[in-house]
Amino acid sequence: MIKIVKADERHLVDNESQHSYWLFSYSDYLDMKNTHFGDLKVFNDDIIRAGKTVETESIYDKEIVTIILEGELTHEDSIGTKDVLKAGDVQVLSAGSGVSYSGINLSDKDTHICRMWINPLRQNMEPACRKNNFYMDSRKNELVALAGQGYPGSVKLRANSTVFMSKLEQGKMIEFLTDISRYISIYVLEGNIKLCGEKLGQNDQIRINQNDTIVIEADTEAFFVFVDAAGNY
Repeated sequence: MIKIVKADERHLVDNESQHSYWLFSYSDYLDMKNTHFGDLKVFNDDIIRAGKTVETESIYDKEIVTIILEGELTHEDSIGTKDVLKAGDVQVLSAGSGVSYSGINLSDKDTHICRMWINPLRQNMEPACRKNNFYMDSRKNELVALAGQGYPGSVKLRANSTVFMSKLEQGKMIEFLTDISRYISIYVLEGNIKLCGEKLGQNDQIRINQNDTIVIEADTEAFFVFVDAAGNY
């Protein structure tokens, strides 16, 4: 199974606080045919406007992965975390038995983030918050594990899933072996790539669930998020 979600098919939310695109049902956007892909429940591409606050959310039994692409975001949550996340930071908030969190852009520039919700291995675990910083320009032409298990330097993810990121130079390619038990989602942040006989441009997403070796080739310099999720949902 291969499904392409083109950039103009994303759900747009535009208000005084944010300019956001949602790839799955989220908040007051409900599409019963688009609620998840394997254990990946939410994938949002958000611009948080300068000086604005993201509304507080209360959530449980989800691994919340936040990637800061540009700018900074002050994160606060109900387990006592208060931290300024900056470009290159990746945070995992394990909601577990329940947590409330919010984000405030205290700067005078917009902040660009990607945020995901992923189903955990177990329910009702104790909430926790962790982060690390990743300088992608020094690790081009590879899949860099940002959050997962068993990858040195990655932020621990209490899930049978891994979030990768990659910057590919033009003409370079990478391979990834998958099978029918895995749900692969690739979202292009910049540039153009081709894989599985398909071409993807900026802000396109591809969803793959099949026995295959995925070969990703960059038609231009490209930057993308790659999620390898379990299919336990």
